Order: sequence, then C-alpha cells, then structure tokens
Amino acid sequence: MAINLHQLKIFHTVARTGSFSRAAAELLISQPSVSIQVGELERQFGIELFEQAGKTVRLTEAGRILDDYAGRILALIEETRRAIDEVKGLRRGRIVIGATPTPGTYLVPPLLGRLKAQYPHLEVALRIAGHRQVQEMVLQDELHLGVVAWKITFPDLEAVPLLTDEMVLVVAPSHRFAALPAVDIAELSGEPFILREHGSGNREVIDDALHRAGVHIRPALTLEGAEMVKHAVAADLGVSILSRIAVDLEVAAGRLRIVPIRGLRIERAISLVYRKDRRLPRVALAFIEMAAPRPASGAPAEQGARSQPAAAAGEARHAGLLPADPPAAHGDG
Repeated sequence: MAINLHQLKIFHTVARTGSFSRAAAELLISQPSVSIQVGELERQFGIELFEQAGKTVRLTEAGRILDDYAGRILALIEETRRAIDEVKGLRRGRIVIGATPTPGTYLVPPLLGRLKAQYPHLEVALRIAGHRQVQEMVLQDELHLGVVAWKITFPDLEAVPLLTDEMVLVVAPSHRFAALPAVDIAELSGEPFILREHGSGNREVIDDALHRAGVHIRPALTLEGAEMVKHAVAADLGVSILSRIAVDLEVAAGRLRIVPIRGLRIERAISLVYRKDRRLPRVALAFIEMAAPRPASGAPAEQGARSQPAAAAGEARHAGLLPADPPAAHGDG
C-alpha cells in the first residue's frame, strides 16, 4: 500500500480541526478536494476514518490510530526538512511563532523585522492566540516557538525568560487621578474599571493580583484587546490596568497617564517557549539568540533542545532588541 503524504496531511488537518471545510480553508484547497483525498485513504484502508457528529466530524477508532501515526510521520518529515535546511544554512527556511496578544503586538514584530533584515530569504509567520492556546500549538508542532506572558502551563515546555512586564494603572488626562503622584489601593474600589476579556492573560494577572491585595473593583466595560481598552480609557469611560509596553506610545503622546499604586506592583514574566523533546531548527535558534542572547559562558545552542540558551533578558535589552526594564512605581510598599 502506497500512502500519499499529501493525503496524510489533509487527513491530519481534518482530524485536528474537526471539519472538512475548516481543513480546506487552512490548507487553501477546495472542500471537495479534501473529501476526495480522505475518501481515497478510506478506500485504501478499507475502513471509515471519520463519523459525523452534528456539524463536525470525529475520528473512528481506526481514524484515531491513523491520526497518531500520521502525526508522528509528519513530524519526522518536518524534522528531516529542517535538518536539510540547516545544511544549507539560513539562506532559506521558515519560522512560525505564536504569541499572546501583548507580546505579539508590541514585542515580536520588531524582533521578526530584525531577523528578516539579517536573513532576508527567510519566511516568517506570526500567529496570535491566548496563552494556553499558544502553548498547546507549540506542543502540537504547529509552532516552532511561542511567546507568552505569565504562567507556563505545561511541563513539557522549556521557557526562556525575555523580560519582566509591569502592569500599570492608566487613566485619561482629565481623570482626577491624573494629577496625583500616586493613589492608594483602597481608592481603586470605587472606580469604574475597563477590563480585558475573561481568559486573557492580562485579565488573569490583574484579577489574581487585586484578589490577593483584597481589592474589589467595579467592572464598567469588558473589551477584547488592549487597543479597545486604551481608546475607552482615553475617552474617560473608566480606568484600567494594562501592560506598560502596551501604553508607552499613548503616554508619550499625552493621551493616557500612568498613576502609580501605593503598595501594589503587578508584574508578569514574558517568555519564549519550545518543546523540550524537539530539536529546534537553526532559524528558531537564531531567533532565540536575537531575542535573548546567551551569557558568554553558556553552552552552545546546537547541543540539543535541553541545552538551548537560558534567558539573558538584560543582554537583550542592552543590545536594543527589547525595551528597558520599567522603572519601579512610586510609592511601592
């Protein structure tokens, strides 16, 4: 039996997405083509691989077995391709990076720009998703690297810290807090807050920090994305707590003000993540070296995934690749 790798990839994509139409859209082919290729696989094996489940499809027992092997085969093919690319050096290659919204918007694009400037023939792609989704995509080999803020959920991931991100209270210039050198934690309870959506890393960090500080805030609006939150705060519809790196431009332009909170400093780590058990392609190693250079005494990155460079966030900032550490908030306890 001659199994076609193209058919395996189509089958594996349908299995992952649970839909022939979503698989077709992702693979940039027609839905009938997807159906034909999956049908050909079923004809070769003499058994159904999917069964209908409402508007989606799910794997049969035979389908689950094939999907397991298909994932391994496709991963091995990709690893082979990467190894050949390494022989050719970085004249060619592709890197797919996933990131949570804040680093994906404000940190990763400049780094990818620097990578492309150094290696102009590389193909780069950036996908934005929630912090858990980014980690899951790395584990499923959909991404070479992930850039996430706050918690690393899965023990099979290696983390390379990039920088510490400070979360700051932002208000409109016309807000009564704007003229104060700092505010007390207790003053936050009476303010209408504009917050990110539930499930976002930003929201989880804030909820956790305020809960531990014993602060109960009054949500006035819940919006998706930092940009929408910033516009609402600038219109004086409420106050918010956002990443400092996300509000730097608005603060510099005078559209927002940062007001320190006495006795409260909210921080989260932003880290690169990758699978511990995968050999990283050379282009991914080049990105890691650019984003978080190794200490001079560090082990060579090529010795394997477990000996990939540990973070040197200070060096990255000194090299101009990442923003400087945010200053401490005035009035911290």
